[in-house]
Amino acid sequence: MNHEDTEARRKTGGGARWGWPAAVFVAVLVAQLWLVARAGTDIPFHDQWNIEGQWLYPTWRDGSIRAAEFFQPFNEHRILWTHLLNLGLFTLNGQWDPLVQQSVGAILRALVAAGLAAMVMRASRCGAVGTGLIAVTVTVAFLPHLAWHNALWGFQSHVYFSLMFALVTLGVLGAEEVSGWRRWVGVATGGAALLALGAGAFGPVALLGLAAVRAIERRRIDAAWVRGVGPALGLLAAAVALRVDLGDQAKLHATTAGDFFNAFGRALAWPHTGEPWAAVVMNAPIAWVVGARLARRRRAAAGEDLVVLLGGWAIVSGAAAAWARGGGGEFWAGVPSRYGDFLVLLPLANAWCAVVLAREAASAKRSVGREKEPRLSRAGVVAMAAAWGGFLLVGWLGLSVEMMQRIILPRMRDREAPVRLAVAFQRSGDAAVFVGQPRLLVPHPNPESVRAVLDDPRMGGALPPSLQPERPLGPLSRAVRWVLGR
Repeated sequence: MNHEDTEARRKTGGGARWGWPAAVFVAVLVAQLWLVARAGTDIPFHDQWNIEGQWLYPTWRDGSIRAAEFFQPFNEHRILWTHLLNLGLFTLNGQWDPLVQQSVGAILRALVAAGLAAMVMRASRCGAVGTGLIAVTVTVAFLPHLAWHNALWGFQSHVYFSLMFALVTLGVLGAEEVSGWRRWVGVATGGAALLALGAGAFGPVALLGLAAVRAIERRRIDAAWVRGVGPALGLLAAAVALRVDLGDQAKLHATTAGDFFNAFGRALAWPHTGEPWAAVVMNAPIAWVVGARLARRRRAAAGEDLVVLLGGWAIVSGAAAAWARGGGGEFWAGVPSRYGDFLVLLPLANAWCAVVLAREAASAKRSVGREKEPRLSRAGVVAMAAAWGGFLLVGWLGLSVEMMQRIILPRMRDREAPVRLAVAFQRSGDAAVFVGQPRLLVPHPNPESVRAVLDDPRMGGALPPSLQPERPLGPLSRAVRWVLGR
């Protein structure tokens, strides 16, 4: 442990270093379980009927499933870890229960938030106040209402696996000198991320971007730099090899520059998702930080490379989402909430950069001896950082109010509406029960996908509890309902 790490440990306190991430874990977990308890149901939603109900569980029960099938693509993704998790829960529980999946997803997401907080705290080497500020900011960012789709759809654990593996990869391979077992850990988690979600392919892109920043900043490329980009290039080659032929999904691609930049701007403007122009303001801090480094007007602060990596990964993820879905109409009014868990990393990175810029201006420390006097006054930089923080808060509050009014509160007022529709269809077999119903209440756009699962004899006795109320609950279902107060 070097002197700086020792000093940081002394300032924050040994227990506090882990106490704060533990507090983040508990707060995010409780918040998400509360949402699941108030708004979640055990009715599968959309692709769950096809992937789980028609393939995973029936083929497991009749013994026809093959190991290679776990690696098969789902749209543009390979979601190995989600398949394994879902199959494990199904086997332990003895039945399919999306409420169990949602509850386990809450644990995974809380682990992601706590891990992110711990990584930034450790890298930033800040004191007790800074550590507490990071913990509070990450906790607020990971409140579940802005990512309600992932929280209330049991199938979305691949989002959390992708984040988990990518965070480790970026944290390990983004370090200045990586060798020995650490390099292999980074490569292993990077490979795991490729099998978690398509976003795993963007980790090596962010790593190569950081390598480029370092090379330009130092005005040289040496042997250490070349060794550092090797793992990223290897992971990128693996991502290309695993790429998926999108088939029918290709029709959702952005086909014009206008479609792409509209979707991309909304993604980068998160949480101001209704105003693509806000992307310029929202990303000014990170652009300033990186630009000043490239111009050699400042040196990187402790933890800055990690933060830039997180922001870069979010930017590339936003670009990919804009290209893959920009032509399908999803981004015309905003950004779908399922992207929120990725995009939230960008305002978090910008917030960190804004605080660092304000701190540097207030302390009046020069990073490079030959730099010129800054054009902006110290007070001006601090004021701009504060104004940016206010702009972020306004966007977060506005999007929060919108999501609560449109999605969360109506779902809480009539949580059982999807259950009633699914049960009515199960009893009558008449798809007319779904006609005119809100899209989010209908279990699948194609009623035949639901019918195929309900009529499959291989699923007898293993359907979700609401669809087989005469059968006893599985052990995990009982435990989850006790935790949720249901």
